[in-house]
Parts: sequence; C-alpha cells; structure tokens
Amino acid sequence: MEFNVAQLIKDSPGAIKSCPLSDHLLSLENQTTDKMSLLDPSKEISLSGTADMIRTDAGIWVTAILNCEVVCQCARCLTPHTRKLSLKIDEEYYVNTYISNTFEIEKTQFISNENILDLAPSICDHIDLEIPLNPICSKNCAGICVNCGFNLNLDSCICKNTTEC
Repeated sequence: MEFNVAQLIKDSPGAIKSCPLSDHLLSLENQTTDKMSLLDPSKEISLSGTADMIRTDAGIWVTAILNCEVVCQCARCLTPHTRKLSLKIDEEYYVNTYISNTFEIEKTQFISNENILDLAPSICDHIDLEIPLNPICSKNCAGICVNCGFNLNLDSCICKNTTEC
C-alpha cells in the first residue's frame, strides 16, 4: 500500500492530502517481517477507509481509519474463518534526512528516497494487535478430538465412545 508523497513533501507544514482506500487489497506475501503473525500470508486482506496525510516539519503524519476482513485459523478446530476488524492508525513517517537524538525510529517509519510512503507494515502491525491470541471461529466451537484429530464441529468421532479419549 504505497503512496507517492513527493508533492506533499514539497508543501509547507500543515498541508493535507486525503487518500480513500476503498476496496484496496493488501498482500502479505511480499511483507518482510521478523515476527510471527496469526495471519495466513497467502491470503489478501480487503481494506476500506481513508488515510489523511498531514505535512509536518519532520515528515508526514498519517491518520487512517480502516475496516478490513482477515482470514484467521481457529485455535480450537484449526479451520480458517473470516474476522472483521476496525483499525485506527496515527503515526508519523519521516523523510530520510531526519535525524532524532531523542528516540529511535524503525526503518519502516521512513519515506523512501523516491518519496514513497508505504503503509503496509504499519497496517499489518495494527492488524496483528487487533486479532486475539487464540482466535475462535464461534462461541460454540467444539474443537478437535485429541486422539484422532477429527473436527468435532462436523460430527462425533469414532473414538469418542472409547475410554481412551
């Protein structure tokens, strides 16, 4: 989810650019990350919302309110299910020449030399924070049999009647 912000960087602080994000798809396959994610990288995330970009003295402040649908794996029965999330992003992205002595800035918070601002890493981080650690497909999910691995939401398993379960 890349935006060319060359004109906004040339503007004086306080300049605003609004970018609608309706029906955008975010692919996770090309995202390089050092951390584990609860999301399937082969699935795309559908996004809708708006990103407002405001020129600051150090770079660009982005405020985005997004709605998205992600596919998670149920912690009980291991089947994929769709989950709707609402995200609010409030972050500053810095021009490459910005140097801060007071705090450390992640490399994803910098605007590229080609004046491209990439929101994808930030969106993925916010999605990871919104998904529960153990996502459940439904309140009544029965899970899987610990012996045979059968999905108990579909039917009773054969070993259910034995004393081994």
